[in-house]
Amino acid sequence: MQQVPNLQEVLENQQARREMLDRFGVYFLRDIHDQEAERFCKSVLLMAGIRQNTDSKDLTIYINSGGGSVGAGFAMMEMLYKVKRDYGANVITVITGYAYSMGAILFQAGDRRLMGRFSMLMLHSPSWMISGEDHRIFQDYERLSSQYKSVIGDLFAWRTGTHDAGWWRRFIYSGRDRFLTPKECLKLGLVDEITSVDESYPPIDMK
Repeated sequence: MQQVPNLQEVLENQQARREMLDRFGVYFLRDIHDQEAERFCKSVLLMAGIRQNTDSKDLTIYINSGGGSVGAGFAMMEMLYKVKRDYGANVITVITGYAYSMGAILFQAGDRRLMGRFSMLMLHSPSWMISGEDHRIFQDYERLSSQYKSVIGDLFAWRTGTHDAGWWRRFIYSGRDRFLTPKECLKLGLVDEITSVDESYPPIDMK
């Protein structure tokens, strides 16, 4: 007869794993939405605070994400830049599998950006859902789209150093999905290092 797991024990084990990861400065990111953004921001603040007076201030964000909300993703990015500034954190972003859409944009927040050999990155123009009166919808969308095009173009030009903002806007907002291999990402400046199967990923400070 199969034994039913003890719910309290399962919850305690889960909490222990979460506390251990916070202490080691490690976060695993999947879908990007408002609830995840709240969890992410709280965890990153906690991890940065815990590690402020340690030898290593590395925070490692492992990304295996199909993307999600643009607003939630930028909230996460803002928090990463905050802990860099306020706590002196060194953020390492690592793609393990895939980082699409907003996941690929958030990946750029890393001081050191690593990508697994079997991973894939994808960039495309975001999708929006806007409701309201007809004459206002198009005005609001045009303004919103223009603002994010400018922000994203500037971000990729700054982080890659390979092309100017106009080139990146044309590349990302081409109307197609841009699936990029690790080598293509390295050539475009989207990643700093490709981690092969026989090399180690960022070490976790066990102190």
